[in-house]
Amino acid sequence: MDSVETTQQIGRRAEQGSRLALARAAATVGAMLLPLVAAADWKMNMQTPNSEVATLVYDLHTLIMVICTIIFVGVFGTMFYSLYAHRKSKGHKAAQFHESALVETIWTVVPFLILLAMAVPATKVLLKARDTSGSDMTVKVTGYQWKWGYDYLHDGFGFVSNLSTPFAQVAGAEARGDHYLLEVDNPMVVPVGKKVRVLLTANDVVHAWWVPALGVKQDAVPGFIRETWFRADRPGIYRGNCAELCGKEHGFMPIVVDVKTQADYDKWLGEQKEKYGVGKAAAAATVIDTKTYPRDELVALGKSVYEGVGGCQGCHQANGKGVAGQFPALDGSKVVSGPMAGQIDVLLHGRPGTAMASFKHLSDKELAAVMDYTRSSWSNKVSEIAQPIDFAKARNGGKLPETAAPAASAAPAAAGGDALAEKIFFAAGKNAMPDDAKKSIDAALAYLKGKADAKVEITGYTDKTGNAAANLELAKERAKAVREALVAAGAARERITMKPPAEVTGGADNREARRVEINAGG
Repeated sequence: MDSVETTQQIGRRAEQGSRLALARAAATVGAMLLPLVAAADWKMNMQTPNSEVATLVYDLHTLIMVICTIIFVGVFGTMFYSLYAHRKSKGHKAAQFHESALVETIWTVVPFLILLAMAVPATKVLLKARDTSGSDMTVKVTGYQWKWGYDYLHDGFGFVSNLSTPFAQVAGAEARGDHYLLEVDNPMVVPVGKKVRVLLTANDVVHAWWVPALGVKQDAVPGFIRETWFRADRPGIYRGNCAELCGKEHGFMPIVVDVKTQADYDKWLGEQKEKYGVGKAAAAATVIDTKTYPRDELVALGKSVYEGVGGCQGCHQANGKGVAGQFPALDGSKVVSGPMAGQIDVLLHGRPGTAMASFKHLSDKELAAVMDYTRSSWSNKVSEIAQPIDFAKARNGGKLPETAAPAASAAPAAAGGDALAEKIFFAAGKNAMPDDAKKSIDAALAYLKGKADAKVEITGYTDKTGNAAANLELAKERAKAVREALVAAGAARERITMKPPAEVTGGADNREARRVEINAGG
């Protein structure tokens, strides 16, 4: 009986043979697929870091993965061991420890210690990633549907970066390139080893600027300015994407950061300044604009400069309220409503150590215009306004360059040049010509004699406060007094155009509201 195999023994041996055959087949298939797996070069980790923050993020990721793996192995290993070694078939019974103070203490304290072990290094990395102080340069990044705008605030130029992958590749008509959907026409360019502060906003919807290798990811929100930073450790090309679903072409607005050596960056920077004409206005500053422009004309021009690309609106907002804790409000600002010299200095030289860059690359007229717009908008109602000549003098230490055409009533105007901008200030409440008015009258007369077809415009100014009718009448009388003085000096009446009085408010003694201007006419 012992020598005869039972039916059960035969079945078990057949089952073992089937399992062995299946294992051999699996090993054979695995051996065949192994070269394919190796050829695929799969990467299951983050990109190789190229900045201090990216390295910290990479190390933090590794640390947390190790902690999670240990927890996984410990918890599930204990659970599976308990299920196997203490199963009911071996006669074990479940232990009862309901409301055990020891067990509850363990499962409260241990997770707390684990979270603490992860929270401490994570907080350090987060604080490091948010510290934008001590930056070497600032670039404002604006998200658009669907492209990126880059403004180099301290260098006075900006450009837009668009996807450059050919549409034929997108449509499948051509083979896809090595950087499919990750290539642009104008990359952001920065020098290696420099701390780059990035100011982020958006023009339409929420976007997110994300470059993994540089350890930077920040949302760009319309109407807000967010900030982040990076410092690239090595030159190279680093690619990223918009990381916030922003519309139908969300996947078509890549980010490319070209990190160059300092020498190559300086060369690129010079090429960009030449391309965008940065510094040409300053180089031509010897051609001084001495004309006195009407307030309305300057304010209108200033609004377009303020709201234009690379203008003030990106930081100080369209309503002039700024961003609390980041960018000061211009509405109600003591600088804007204070003496002109202070605001002129800020516009020409910026504020070192802040995002307020110099705007000296703008023309004198554009600077005066944007300054006057801020002094006349929102709750700001400042009577004293700037003219282009104020910035021309400020560029040269408070006086005009020796090579410049003399301003106001000097020789070129008397010789019949195009420049004529005279101001005559009357005594408070008086319409009698002041004693120092003769030089302005002589300059206007010389201007008319120098150009046979020239005319002059006379504008009186009046204070908005007080009796409006009386102020208006006084302004008209002063303008007429200037006209009669010109006629008495030999000017033809038909060559004099009387402009309606203009209203101003404020000033230490309302001096600006006591003036009459003589400007070149049409």
